[in-house]
Amino acid sequence: MKVKALLVAISIMAIAGPAWACRITSFTGNADCNGWMASGTNLVCGTRDTLAYVVTLSQGSSVVATFSSVFVVWATDPTFSFNVPWGMELCGDYVANGHFYYVNENNGYGFEDFQVAFTCECDQGECHYTPGYWKNHPEAWPLMTLTLGSVSYNQAQLLAILNLPVVTDPTIILAHHLIAAKLNVANGADDSINGAIANADNLLSMYPVGSNPPRSAKPAIIAAKNVLCTYNETILFGCEGYIVPVLNALVPGSSPAPNAENATWGAIKSIFR
Repeated sequence: MKVKALLVAISIMAIAGPAWACRITSFTGNADCNGWMASGTNLVCGTRDTLAYVVTLSQGSSVVATFSSVFVVWATDPTFSFNVPWGMELCGDYVANGHFYYVNENNGYGFEDFQVAFTCECDQGECHYTPGYWKNHPEAWPLMTLTLGSVSYNQAQLLAILNLPVVTDPTIILAHHLIAAKLNVANGADDSINGAIANADNLLSMYPVGSNPPRSAKPAIIAAKNVLCTYNETILFGCEGYIVPVLNALVPGSSPAPNAENATWGAIKSIFR
């Protein structure tokens, strides 16, 4: 009988034990466009407990960032609190997942999770528009006169240039994209194109619109046009025609239009900064 009573007592202690084990008694987790936050209170076993966390930031099916660490909670101060910035500018839809858990040998102490979905606006300025857009929307022009090379043109003259057919004279297509780039910048778009604009102006000063330059000058004119074309045809987040990047294949915040040049504007604009 004594042996049986002892076994019962041990069984009761084993059942009651987890009620007194270390555990997180309160927990809150959140995230936004700036970073992630978590706080909680712990019932400490002894003098201290060791916990850990893993927080991931995902966009679509891609994990953009992962944060992990081990930390100690003391019996004298059984609380923990984190406020961690992402360390990057976010643009688009994201999901943050957090997992907080014990790393003691006894893994029965439980864990706490959080999941937050949020959307971040993109600070990209105004949209970029093509020569075709500006040709068909004269009412939207922020400027009524522009200088191409060394010649100043009014809106009617600029529209006439935009209506010129692109044949064998590369100065015409360069003028088309130079007009669009200047109107985009004046309309509030990214002005890092200014170096490429100055280069195009310099070329049109030497070879004015419609001058049919010599063959030796054509590669430089076409190259200048390509840079402006990439800029004008880059579709930014929030602008009509934007395509959400897949698996981080493109820099969040910009996506070339289907008929854009092969190089992205993000790569090209660094050349002219």
